[in-house]
Amino acid sequence: MLKAFCTALGMVALVTTASATTAQASPASGDGGVSIIAQASAQASDAIELAPYQLITVPANGRVSCFNYGGTFKVGTYVYKVDWATTSDECFGIGPDRKIWHAWPNSGGWKQMPGGGYADHIATPFLENTDPRSKYRRLAVYTQSSNTFWCQDYILPAGWDGIWYACG
Repeated sequence: MLKAFCTALGMVALVTTASATTAQASPASGDGGVSIIAQASAQASDAIELAPYQLITVPANGRVSCFNYGGTFKVGTYVYKVDWATTSDECFGIGPDRKIWHAWPNSGGWKQMPGGGYADHIATPFLENTDPRSKYRRLAVYTQSSNTFWCQDYILPAGWDGIWYACG
């Protein structure tokens, strides 16, 4: 199973897989987002990928639409539209109350992430096991007050597991 350990805002310490370990520390990309820059090698059966994403800047009024679902988000952050390889794309954002929200096609609107987490920023990259049997993925968020990254996992058949755990 993939574990991402993060050290501080904009830095990565280590990414491990069952077969190999590599790491690269790098500053954030300069877009104002929180980045975890990493490289990992894996066996074919452990096909961990960095899912591509699109940044949507939250404007001064806080209103952002994704998949035609409007929501209000924390000004100064981004909504991330993630292109998952194994399932529908998904958007993630932080509300003005710091709650973590997500939406996907045909979700009926924005839904609060299970587990009742709070954050200041969504962290990147978005990790995914592209083996269609697993559909495993990980979301990381950052909280400034504790200077901590928190992660939640998506594992079939249940989906997002609702358990936020410190991953940095």
